[in-house]
Amino acid sequence: MASADLGCSQSTISQRIARLEKRVNRKLIRRTTRRVSLTADGEAMLIYARAILSINEDARQSLVRPSMQGTLKLGVEDEFATTRLPRVLGLFREQFPEFGLRLITGRNEHLYDTLRAHEVDVVLGKSHGSHSNGEVLWQEELVWMAGPVTISPSEPLPLISYLNPSITRGVAEAALMSAHRDWVTIAESSNLLGLIAGAQAGFGIIATGRSFLVPGLREIADEAGLPALGSLHYVIEGRSSGDNPSVNAFIAALKGMARQVSAGAAYSLPFDIAE
Repeated sequence: MASADLGCSQSTISQRIARLEKRVNRKLIRRTTRRVSLTADGEAMLIYARAILSINEDARQSLVRPSMQGTLKLGVEDEFATTRLPRVLGLFREQFPEFGLRLITGRNEHLYDTLRAHEVDVVLGKSHGSHSNGEVLWQEELVWMAGPVTISPSEPLPLISYLNPSITRGVAEAALMSAHRDWVTIAESSNLLGLIAGAQAGFGIIATGRSFLVPGLREIADEAGLPALGSLHYVIEGRSSGDNPSVNAFIAALKGMARQVSAGAAYSLPFDIAE
């Protein structure tokens, strides 16, 4: 069987084994009239041989595999990272598989620190008013959302907020102060998923973009007596990308998604970078 698999005669195999045994000065094969088996040294040699073959295959695969042309170093605002980012990254990966990814998610303050420290090439963040030098991709209307909670005009508003510092929290609290509406911060979270979980559990209400509405939450109607929140801008900002085409490719994918958001389409619909 071995001679057929290797395409050579049995005598050739026996000669090769004999030469190997002479080279290592060990008996590797035990032969009887009934069977052929490995000695203890033969078992050890087999382990080494398999490891060598595995390393050889890994080396071959690494050489034939297309090399990475670069790494996309990306900072993404938490709200986007937990909702639309998988779709955009999937499209980017399909059309540009030769690029790797270094991804940092979080809130604005942390992301812009990473940009200034050159840890990322581009940041997708939020701005309020004209407090950013980045390119505006889309405008997100802020609304009040709640789960199973009762809002009483005569009692302080139970508020679930981002941990400070937070642009969204600042906007919400400023709006309540201007409307002379009392509130109590009943819960805090560092990310959107925590806010949503608290609201779905009935702890209180949250302020977030209308397009981030999820099952289990409802938009609080105007008759609840809560002040309007205005809008935030999602902006893209980064350093020169002339030496890394992956940055431009990802920005193109973001712009495709932004067109859908602006048009009110579901973010799960397909779009093309070339649109």
